[in-house]
Amino acid sequence: MSSQPTVPGTYVLLLIDVVERWNVPMEDLLGHEGLAIEDLLRSGFRLPRDCFARLIKQAISLTGEPGIGFLMGLQMKVSCHGVIGQAAMVARTLGAALDIAIAYFKMPSSDLELRLDPHGQHVRLALVELDERYRLGEVGAMFLLTGFAAMAEALTGTRLRGKGVVRFARPSYMSRFDHLMVGPLTFEGGFNGFIFERSILDLPLVMSDPVAARVAREQCKEELGRLGGGRTLVQQVRDLVFDEGMGFASIEEVAAKLNVTPRTLQRRLRAEDMVFRELVESMRQQHAMRLLAVGQKSIGQVSDLLGYSDVTNFSRAFRRWTGRSPREYARAPG
Repeated sequence: MSSQPTVPGTYVLLLIDVVERWNVPMEDLLGHEGLAIEDLLRSGFRLPRDCFARLIKQAISLTGEPGIGFLMGLQMKVSCHGVIGQAAMVARTLGAALDIAIAYFKMPSSDLELRLDPHGQHVRLALVELDERYRLGEVGAMFLLTGFAAMAEALTGTRLRGKGVVRFARPSYMSRFDHLMVGPLTFEGGFNGFIFERSILDLPLVMSDPVAARVAREQCKEELGRLGGGRTLVQQVRDLVFDEGMGFASIEEVAAKLNVTPRTLQRRLRAEDMVFRELVESMRQQHAMRLLAVGQKSIGQVSDLLGYSDVTNFSRAFRRWTGRSPREYARAPG
């Protein structure tokens, strides 16, 4: 698989739906790239990001609508994201759905990842470019951010409020789309994303189903294990070893998803200067700090999720990592 960033074929289907409002035949949009509708309908089909960028440019030329990113975002459904969307759809809360999106958004050849960080009494959800050569443009940013807002509203059945931030300057056509914003929008900011109150993370989802959620998360892991892509083995293990609902997997469980024996997995990790136990320890620290900072779970719940036998052992480990107790860390301002 090429290391060039790719996007799901379902995004092109959204673009086709929007362009057809101007009675533009899909052949006029797809023809220059040699694409056919059969390609886009194939399960798991992805296309290079520069190809998608050219399709966007062609769509704007054919329709005369520079704000096409907003219209595409409004069309975005959770189902556009395959097994990741299925897992998010049946999660317990919006926070749990975001945890799933964060864990599995960075699929093979993707150049973006989601990050959720504390921001004072709020949390910040950011779309982070992993390679500045592929920085999100105006249309791409508004497509994804409008899409995330639309999906969150559909998942919760609630009109969400917050503040948006984008890196680009305010476009001249923006006034036509101001009413679509979930709240104030800051242009020429330091990131692309949202800032909202932490309480939003606790909103229940209308289709929550614990059993289906567990099955869907396992499907996400199997898909990651199957695709592998250009990621190192350490990156693949990081993707597979932790589940926001079930905690840490054993080396036997991770090895099975990668279709190798535990001994082979250990040997290949050593070739990348990593030991499975040390990788798990570093991830425990990372997830402990994030979970406590966001404040969605109690200290006892975090301890259980990270696999500690009791809170005392977890507190001892956390103090070793940070020099503070979990309670002190959780109370500290963001």
